[in-house]
Amino acid sequence: MGAEVREQELAGLRWLVLSGERSAVFRTLGDTTRADIRAVQDALPERAALRARTADGPGRARAERLLRRTENHWPVQLAELRELAAGADVPFHDLLLANLRGDLGTADGTGCTDLGWRRTRSRVAHNEDGAPALAGRLMLLTLRIDGEAPVTVQWYPGFLPANTFTATGHGLVWGINHLQATTPADAPGRHFVARALQQARTLDEALHHLTTHPTAGGFAYTLGEAATGRVVVVESVAGRTAAHEVGPRAPLQWHTNHLRRLPAVLDAPGIAPATGEAFATGDATEAARSLGQYEESVARGAVLDRLDVPEEEPGADWFLDVLTGAPLPHGVHRTAAGTDPLMTLCTAVADLTEDRITVRGTDGRTATLPLPAYARGELV
Repeated sequence: MGAEVREQELAGLRWLVLSGERSAVFRTLGDTTRADIRAVQDALPERAALRARTADGPGRARAERLLRRTENHWPVQLAELRELAAGADVPFHDLLLANLRGDLGTADGTGCTDLGWRRTRSRVAHNEDGAPALAGRLMLLTLRIDGEAPVTVQWYPGFLPANTFTATGHGLVWGINHLQATTPADAPGRHFVARALQQARTLDEALHHLTTHPTAGGFAYTLGEAATGRVVVVESVAGRTAAHEVGPRAPLQWHTNHLRRLPAVLDAPGIAPATGEAFATGDATEAARSLGQYEESVARGAVLDRLDVPEEEPGADWFLDVLTGAPLPHGVHRTAAGTDPLMTLCTAVADLTEDRITVRGTDGRTATLPLPAYARGELV
């Protein structure tokens, strides 16, 4: 059985829609985006350090344990990554390391900002921040796998489609932010847990999934449900989770790349700098990452903490202005200027009350679609 591919465009972003049997879909996806997958992998600054870190000794043993945990708990999702690698004709081990880099104790940078809003209306908004080399590579991807609800994600070629902004055919949306675990848990990889989350039918089912399936590394999720308007922020890192529901008393909640509810010791900066040389030689601690990256996340959080909460229900333009209006120290938009290594590649604002989504690409082009149509991969 084969897979059908349809290509389209939204807000300046390439949009692929794949339909069919699971294995065929991922193998076809790999084949269709072979050049992009190789380019993204070649641009990963952590690539050489990851290979060196896991080549032998404790690093290799940790990677092997992580692979076993992932294979035991999430074999379907791991098989998807294998098919993606096969279709792209790239080594599976390279894609695996890239997808596990946040679960191995190695630095994964900072990036992405989420906003959750619920008063009389509900919204979830997300900035996807990445390296400038990924501009033009980040795309929208819709998976219409036989027997499953459709799902649309912002996708980095070569990665399991799970670690960015997601909208599903069950009426759920969420944004994801990287959290650096100081000491990763002996648990499966976070990308695989996040990918399995995409078939949750309700927000309660999604929360149960996250609180009962620990991950080695960490993500913060800002989730919303169109049917009820509920919005919940979940921190999941190193086997621990904490959930907070957004409500009228504090209708605006934000998350960047540091913990706000779980103990800070789980993600506090390590002593050693997160340099490729340190990881390659094994001199860095398991928590190692640069203090500057942590401080950058805290600085974005401070900007959002100073926001005046609108008295009236804000529209999509308000969220777009907050997320793309200015860089630090006045905003959270990433521009890769000066010492900032990242740029905002895509911004999404999901209106759960009106069931609509607004997407803004890197060049500022903006488009709005019905949220169900977006999740199905349909332009209307």
